[in-house]
Amino acid sequence: MAATDEIIVAHRSGGGAEKLGTKSVAERPQPAVRKIHVLWGKKLGQSGSTGKTPLLQLRALVERVREAPGVQLYDAVEAGVPTDVVKMIARATGEPASVIMGLAGVSQTTFVRNEAANKPLPDVAGHRIMAYLRLLATLRRMLDESGDPEQMKTFDLEGWFARWVHEKLPELGDKTPADMLRNPEGQRAVEQVLERMRGGLAA
Repeated sequence: MAATDEIIVAHRSGGGAEKLGTKSVAERPQPAVRKIHVLWGKKLGQSGSTGKTPLLQLRALVERVREAPGVQLYDAVEAGVPTDVVKMIARATGEPASVIMGLAGVSQTTFVRNEAANKPLPDVAGHRIMAYLRLLATLRRMLDESGDPEQMKTFDLEGWFARWVHEKLPELGDKTPADMLRNPEGQRAVEQVLERMRGGLAA
């Protein structure tokens, strides 16, 4: 079609056509372009796009989360957590993407639909992913403060955490840490469990 599209409707009686109106392509409403918050970086889902492996991308993101003030974390979640973050976490930890989607509380159908439309995760899923990253940041801080630096070099922190969040813990009423990411109170309860484990994580 030309730059200006015409809407034509045939008359039922005479077989003629009536022009109902024209609308310039430029005048059509365009989908809003949603800016990615600086915290998330760019193209996290593709390791080659940044020159970093998914594991290094995850560590860099966790470090940004660790250093960012609370208001910036709030703004990052409000702006929307990109679907690429889920894929990057999955690649970095070796977990299937479906497991990380489950942790975020988002169905594969919704995830694929949002990814295709270049839309961020639903709000609740975004909050859970941020909680996951904040717990990783808390864990990294604790290990930096009390762990053996030499031991830390070989300790697979991300892999350990990815498995640990799916373990049922008596301290959490036989719930998993992943279950507790649903609200801030649960997140604080998981942080308290990690604090009590301080010093014994990399043994």
